[in-house]
Amino acid sequence: MLCAAGVSAESPAPSQPVLTLASEGVSPAVRLGRVERKRLGSVVNATAMIEPDANRVAQVTSRIAVRVVRLRAQPGEQVTPGEPLVILNSVDLGKAKTDYLKARALESIAAQHLKREAQLYEQKIAARKDALEAEAAHDGALAELKASRETLILLIGPDEVRDLNWSGNGHPLSEFTLTSPIGGTLVKRDLTVGSLIDSNSDPMLVIDLDDVWVIANIFERDLDGIAVGAPAQITVEAYPGQRFEGTVRYIADTVDRETRTIKARIEVGNPDHRLKPGMFAHATMDAGCDGREVLVAPESAIYQADSRQVAFVAAGGNRFQVREVVLGRTTTGAVEVVSGLHAGEQVVTQGGVTLKAMLLNGATAGVE
Repeated sequence: MLCAAGVSAESPAPSQPVLTLASEGVSPAVRLGRVERKRLGSVVNATAMIEPDANRVAQVTSRIAVRVVRLRAQPGEQVTPGEPLVILNSVDLGKAKTDYLKARALESIAAQHLKREAQLYEQKIAARKDALEAEAAHDGALAELKASRETLILLIGPDEVRDLNWSGNGHPLSEFTLTSPIGGTLVKRDLTVGSLIDSNSDPMLVIDLDDVWVIANIFERDLDGIAVGAPAQITVEAYPGQRFEGTVRYIADTVDRETRTIKARIEVGNPDHRLKPGMFAHATMDAGCDGREVLVAPESAIYQADSRQVAFVAAGGNRFQVREVVLGRTTTGAVEVVSGLHAGEQVVTQGGVTLKAMLLNGATAGVE
């Protein structure tokens, strides 16, 4: 991270070798960056672990003991909310559905009988005793219906109960479909046809990996300056040289007594699912500016030539002066230059591999 400041003049550079590209003019592959005096922002480095976004994880299981009948989704498949994952069979569920449908039918019959007896009583055709008996019978049927409905709701959702009817398509009432509550990837399915599962098992796991959490471990001494909203860069061993941008969204309120670190949650977009939960990572978080003005060059402008660190300074046309540099602190995308460069100079940030090869082969065009 860099903080803007004024630019001041520097003394001329000492004599250094000059390299000349073969073609006239600077190659289109060569890109230049500017050396400037700026306040170099401080950063905090921390080890970290990739975790799924806890708001995008769903453990999928059954509320009751069931047997697997058919598997509908395969591990690794992308699933949508409500998509069938597995067909299950439960004798207890089949009995609960049957009891509910029976109670619903008996309540409907009792309600019709009560209505008829009430009409006959109003017309002085039926005795009051018959109307009271019909009312009592309906109350009993209604109580049975409510009880069976409450039992069934413990096993399946209210919407399924509302839409439940006697099976007329050959599918037994004991069968039901377990669906995905969220969209994402089915990362776990510990099931086979015929296997038994119960409410204590977690046979399926769906995770939406479009965004992930990076849990960083910050030492107490580094906590000052880190704030919610600070930008962060994530690197992992699987993708050398690549950075994933994120933002600090939460800093824990407690310190781990054993490691003396504080957890920080960094949220990172992961649309291509390259970051996998469980990966070790390295987090670099911006921690504000320290107020000290230093000479800064783009980090990509520094090349390792044998035991030296060098930069290639544009000297006009297709000529580049080699400068050996001494570096200080490194921050995101920039590095402090202690010596070797001067404010206002243009340095090669892209395409310097050819120049480096020329330098190592001794292909210089003289000294300036």
